[in-house]
Amino acid sequence: MLDYLPFLIFLMILAVFLQAGPALTVFYMIVGIFLLGLWWNKRALRHVKIERHYEDHAYLNEIVHVRLTIENESILPILWLEIHESLPVNLRAGQNVKQVFSLGIRASHQIDYDLRAFKRGYFELGPTSISTGDPLGMVKPAQQNFPSTLLTIYPQIVGLSELGLPSRSPFGTIQRQNPIFEDPTRLMGKRAFQSGDSVRRVDWKATAAIGDLMVKLYEASIALNLTVLLDLQRESYNIQSIHDSTELAVTAAASLAAWAKRRQHTMGLLTNGLDPHTGLTVEKPIPPGKGAGHFINVLELLARIQIGETRSTLQLIQDARARLSWGTTLIYISGGVSTGAFKQLFQARKAGLNPVILLVGHPTHLAEDRRVASGYHLPLYAAGSVQALRTMAAKVL
Repeated sequence: MLDYLPFLIFLMILAVFLQAGPALTVFYMIVGIFLLGLWWNKRALRHVKIERHYEDHAYLNEIVHVRLTIENESILPILWLEIHESLPVNLRAGQNVKQVFSLGIRASHQIDYDLRAFKRGYFELGPTSISTGDPLGMVKPAQQNFPSTLLTIYPQIVGLSELGLPSRSPFGTIQRQNPIFEDPTRLMGKRAFQSGDSVRRVDWKATAAIGDLMVKLYEASIALNLTVLLDLQRESYNIQSIHDSTELAVTAAASLAAWAKRRQHTMGLLTNGLDPHTGLTVEKPIPPGKGAGHFINVLELLARIQIGETRSTLQLIQDARARLSWGTTLIYISGGVSTGAFKQLFQARKAGLNPVILLVGHPTHLAEDRRVASGYHLPLYAAGSVQALRTMAAKVL
């Protein structure tokens, strides 16, 4: 409107002093158009509805198809509407979503675009901003923002089909040809009582029904309770390769979770990484469990988690010792092992856990770490790349 102000002043002077009727008519028309445009813009944007349709979870390197639906729910047409969709830098691959179009009465418009899941993480799509104005540009364009929505990209998963993990627990899910332990939660059958059988194994219901003493038979098994300790403290990694090394650490944790899920083993996760969803260190671990739902919970956390200045690695291992049951296989994933961490892992071994060290990336003192690990009788493996992680599985941790 300011651009037209000199012209309006001229028309007003012309109409008043020269009594020019046509000039006064033009003056009224311009003022009317301005007021109509001001009212129209506010009313029109108030009834614009935008919906974003897409799969809000994806795996690394997948294509995520997004559809924006813009609908005019008003009886007023929108002569022009400009829309701009903000996209994460790590996903948009150089593309921008920006269009200008018109919307008729009760009309809708669709915008389709694809995102490439180049990087795991927790991303926001949006916010989406729209603006409109009158055809003559007399009214400042009205603007409105629509909130963003979330997209979770899961980490890469590497097949570990040859992986084997020892365990000390007397209860578990892997059957043994040479029975050592019996799992009282896995009933296999019943047989007649024999000399030397414990009274605690007598099945009293079967005994009452048959009339002879019957005892329960259990499956012999060993446990494969697996817990991953994912160390994401910044000082644990080589600064020159910190990004690639931490991503490889997350990939290793996700791959172990997938391996445990396929074999129906229990798997838990403890980490000292930062959760951008809360902005805090992950304080609550994911306790050992199994099943598809449990696996997704693990992937959700691994998708979001980031490196940072977090609680110490020593505290992380101490928490594991306090929480985990005897015989649990404890895989410590990090970019390096400090002297204190070696001592804590050795104490975990003495407490009945089965610690295994997996160093990722390019550890600064790998040869020394191997020597110290051998002295503590702790298995130590190193993987500098995804391919090395695959081949390492065949060595049986």
